[in-house]
Amino acid sequence: MEKHIHTLFNEEILASACSKYNMDRGSVKKVGGFENYVYGYTINNKEYVLRLTHSSHRSKNMVQGELDWVEYLSKNHSAVCMPVYSKNHQLVEIIPIAEDNYFIATSFEKAEGRHIQAKDANDSLFCTWGKVIGKMHQLTKSYKPKNTATTRPAWHEEKLFSNCREYLPEGHEIVADKLEKMIHKLKSLPQDKDGYGLIHTDIHSGNFFINKGDITVFDFDDCSYMYFISDIAIALFYCLLRPDTPENRLAFANRFLKAFLDGYREENKLDDFWIQLLPDFLKLRELLLYVVVYRSCDMNNPGPWEENYMRNRRESIENDIPFIGLEWDLSPFMNLSASTL
Repeated sequence: MEKHIHTLFNEEILASACSKYNMDRGSVKKVGGFENYVYGYTINNKEYVLRLTHSSHRSKNMVQGELDWVEYLSKNHSAVCMPVYSKNHQLVEIIPIAEDNYFIATSFEKAEGRHIQAKDANDSLFCTWGKVIGKMHQLTKSYKPKNTATTRPAWHEEKLFSNCREYLPEGHEIVADKLEKMIHKLKSLPQDKDGYGLIHTDIHSGNFFINKGDITVFDFDDCSYMYFISDIAIALFYCLLRPDTPENRLAFANRFLKAFLDGYREENKLDDFWIQLLPDFLKLRELLLYVVVYRSCDMNNPGPWEENYMRNRRESIENDIPFIGLEWDLSPFMNLSASTL
């Protein structure tokens, strides 16, 4: 979230959002949020989530496009949190501040279960993770937005990509150059329906709950038209922030990807052409997260997560070191069918 948004949000806006839904303000508790303000509430012993988004982050049409797609996925039995209609039977409600300056209220059923813990990280989880994403990708091939106004953007239209230099401090031009070069390279890839479409773009372990072995995905705020392989790369990327050496990261990546693709391929077919591009999509996320940290965090007083992520990161990026830290032989994960691309 851009820092100035915090000066705009207040209790009056939250109370107005609560009034749009059948909720008791007293039951509303803040539960988190990075790009949005996120609250939990309960009605008739059922738990829900209230999300407030500033218009500088997403317009009303873009949020409407997000919820239309999530509703489509839910109705087609994808493991996602169903959007909730307001008292006015709207998926999106506006809370005005001034002209072209407003907050957007949306609500969802809360996922059952909890975030994963270290003890949950096993091949069964990775397989289920892949199966859930594979089903989303299969469903999105048939999705048609309700109108052009609410069509979600292409990935490279996101401000963090298109205006990356705005967020980086002086002296970080090489990082910006690397990101822009990667964007140019990936934009030239084929955009057929079997490898490109509307996807979540951020299904890391913080954006789903597990319950009795099942996964439910939430937080579709960043959904955009992007290559399917990106969802696979991002799931892996955040898991790879934990192993402490390149050798351990590579060993984990091999284990994760095998189990993940076993599940994914139960629901969707992805050409080998895309699998070989995983290192590029890992690098894209590494570069983007570098920009996000400078946009959203005080790097004169970084928190533990930011400090850990940014340690030696600039040197690694500027010297073209693979995100894993070593070259990665992906041939064991190929279907070995002739590429159609």
